[in-house]
Amino acid sequence: MLLTILMMLMQSVSPSVSSVSGLSISVLEQVDRNSYVLGPGDVVTVVIEGGCTEALLVAGVLPWTGCRIGSDGYLSVSGIGGVDVDGFTIEQAQYALQRTVSRFYPSLNITLSLSEPRFLRVSIRGMVNEPGIYILTALDRVSDLVMEAGGISAYGSRLGKLYTAAGDTLEVDLHISAGTGFHVADPFLTNNASVIFDVCTNPVFLLRSDLIYPATPDEIPERIHSFETWELAPYDNFESLVIRMGGLPGNVNLSETRIVRNSSHFPVWADSVGILQQLILPGDTILLVMMSDSIIVAGAVSSPGSVVYRPESTVFNYIIAAGGLSNEAGSNISIFRNGIEFEPDRSIEDLTLLPGDGINVGYNWFSRNRDLISVFGTIVSIGVTVYAMSK
Repeated sequence: MLLTILMMLMQSVSPSVSSVSGLSISVLEQVDRNSYVLGPGDVVTVVIEGGCTEALLVAGVLPWTGCRIGSDGYLSVSGIGGVDVDGFTIEQAQYALQRTVSRFYPSLNITLSLSEPRFLRVSIRGMVNEPGIYILTALDRVSDLVMEAGGISAYGSRLGKLYTAAGDTLEVDLHISAGTGFHVADPFLTNNASVIFDVCTNPVFLLRSDLIYPATPDEIPERIHSFETWELAPYDNFESLVIRMGGLPGNVNLSETRIVRNSSHFPVWADSVGILQQLILPGDTILLVMMSDSIIVAGAVSSPGSVVYRPESTVFNYIIAAGGLSNEAGSNISIFRNGIEFEPDRSIEDLTLLPGDGINVGYNWFSRNRDLISVFGTIVSIGVTVYAMSK
């Protein structure tokens, strides 16, 4: 009997649950019950602590209820009634609902939790790659909206403003805080809010240069460039800017990275001291040189191409990883760095390679002169034939 009543009541309230059952919300961070503000469209779960008696079930009270907050801001719970929770935090809404419950059932305790956040309609303008109107959730921040909009455009600032529908203006700063590791100011989105990013006023230009090695060392390596603009803070040096950028990629070549100012080039790294405290000025360009994370093995090997870089591997380890020497291999092995052959100051066996280096295994004499041998053989064959015909 009890199970039958429970099933009937669950079916009677199923529209409020099934209407949101198809949603797939990716919650990226934990909800703070004391700061998340509820609004129309939020789906909450109401749980009766200790369950319900048969009398409560007959009255329509369920041990677990999923409810969507209505467009008027009211939360209506089966067997309990409605409570205006628009603008309440989760804790405040739970307290208001508990007061309503206590009027009819003084011994009942309830728990209210957020199940699925409401959807928001927000717009983004200015220096982003894809400005427009987007649908996100109340748990998304400005940085999530920027990601949806394709990121900050080439000359855009990471300083912006969020304008709420209520007329408030919130500052946005998507630089990384050294103390927390998170964005300096990355507010939650609100419905019908508008976000705008302007052009950098104190720009420093980051030009990332990545050298892509071809399959064979006979070809010239291709250099790929990507361009970003960052807002410069007062007295920024290379290290402080890198911190506000959120760090550098693991395959950056600091020894080759330079700060370019007019026609002058300033290094950012010295082997004896590490990162140099180079002051950066507005308009400077940082040429960030990247290293490939692979070794190119070419020439007389069974499977020429890219091999994963490993610090402990030797030249011969990489050759073995490329299938080993082919039948046409000679004794000459050349090493290429930055697309240029260089003479190592130690034997090949003791040489330490760097990411992006290239290994070329030379061919033996017969393979290199195959065409010449073929032509010589043809000439000899013709000579023998002519000599035989002259007899």
